[in-house]
Amino acid sequence: MNLANPNLYEVVEDIYRDMLDSFTGSAFHIGGDEVNFNCWNTTEEITKYMDEKNMPRTEHGFMELWNEYQEKALARFKKANGGKLKDMILWTSHMTEPEFLHYLDPAVYTVQYWESSTNKQLPNLVNQGFKVIMSNYDDLYLDCGFGAWVGEGNNWCSPYKGWQKIYMNDPKKYLKAQGVTDPAKHKLIVGGETAMWTEQAGDRNALTKIFPRSYALAERYWSDPSTGWFEAEPRLVYFNSVMEKQRGIYGNSLKPEWCVQSQGICKLNNL
Repeated sequence: MNLANPNLYEVVEDIYRDMLDSFTGSAFHIGGDEVNFNCWNTTEEITKYMDEKNMPRTEHGFMELWNEYQEKALARFKKANGGKLKDMILWTSHMTEPEFLHYLDPAVYTVQYWESSTNKQLPNLVNQGFKVIMSNYDDLYLDCGFGAWVGEGNNWCSPYKGWQKIYMNDPKKYLKAQGVTDPAKHKLIVGGETAMWTEQAGDRNALTKIFPRSYALAERYWSDPSTGWFEAEPRLVYFNSVMEKQRGIYGNSLKPEWCVQSQGICKLNNL
């Protein structure tokens, strides 16, 4: 996007109107990740615009430019939505890092968190009052563990995230490990979402990558169990079978059919 071109915002508003006509609900995801400063820095119209506005071509200058877009785009969304905002969701990014988080208003934005469970952005976000949706890649990225598609070897977020690891995704545990023990701040984790990026997923294989692993996260976030994946396995195996037979959703098999029919026998005794 050419942020120096004022016509950009007319296009953005039109896109918002189209999406608002097509999708209902109380939330709207505006993206916001993978902003490339090099692209802006090598676009003559943008660098000229920055010079005219006394924005330095540095990290802070590009963040100032980004924030200008963010504010104008938000105003266009409000206009397209009849003068009202929704729960505006955006991804963690350079803008959600502690140094630049002041650009965002926690009363307006919910942050979808894709960084690792140990990244310092997570405690900082809740300490600053932001609501957070967990999608941390080290637990919840479903495309991990497959071959690279832009080179050789495995992809960047390998290894594969098994349903057991996904089930044990516990934001309270991650926050406590980084010193956040206040239950009120734990409640700012408003949900979680597995992420199935589609560089290597299509209509032939997407469901087997998504299910039943996403079922595991659903139980974790809906019921917040005190027990772990071992106790959950019979429920997940049964539910996966129900979804296949009653809904026609054929996810990945969890175990051989004999083990499905003989619950408990296939588990290792030392677990």
